[in-house]
Amino acid sequence: MRLNRLLQKFNFKIYLMELVIVILGITIAYQVNVYYERGINRKLELTAIENLKKENEINIEEFKSLAAYRKRITFSSERLFVLLRSKEPLPKDSAEAYLFKLVQTSTPDLQQEASNFYLSSNYGDSNLKLKNDLLTLKTYLRELMDQSESYKRDKSSEFMAFLQDAVDHDRRKVVNIDKLRTLSFKNILWNQTSDEYELTRLYEQATQKLDEVQALVNEILEEQ
Repeated sequence: MRLNRLLQKFNFKIYLMELVIVILGITIAYQVNVYYERGINRKLELTAIENLKKENEINIEEFKSLAAYRKRITFSSERLFVLLRSKEPLPKDSAEAYLFKLVQTSTPDLQQEASNFYLSSNYGDSNLKLKNDLLTLKTYLRELMDQSESYKRDKSSEFMAFLQDAVDHDRRKVVNIDKLRTLSFKNILWNQTSDEYELTRLYEQATQKLDEVQALVNEILEEQ
């Protein structure tokens, strides 16, 4: 009887030991798997950030290539508007010099695939600031693109339509200087100049945030 009890206690201890070993093994395996998955996710995230860096470089170069255009067209809008407001007769050569710079339209060709991919992926909360800055940048770029599209539509339907019988685009000559002196054209030019100011503001805002994001991306990659 006593032997049976001793055997039962011994078997129970063995059972407990086996249970502890199984639980410990499962726990260790789980932790190893979690650690492995974190390592894989980290590598995937770094790859996504490297792609983001390349995309930012493309967009930064795009903004740089448009900087001279933005200055030129804004300056031409300002100067032509000043000439139109002057009490002096509008010089035809001056009008042509500024007017045909204003018919140009250029909008940014932005890449956002890498940014959208990173924002839609779940890599944990190790780089929350980067995600927040990317969301802000995305908002700024959306504002810029919306304003650019609106600007193009208005320029086509108002500015370019008004000039249809006032200029010869092929020879880049003004053929009806009196039409440019009208109040209607002054109002159109004023609205376009206002749009230029707003576009310049949005360009500068997006450029600053893009530079901040790129600086943060470089900092993250340098720490690895």
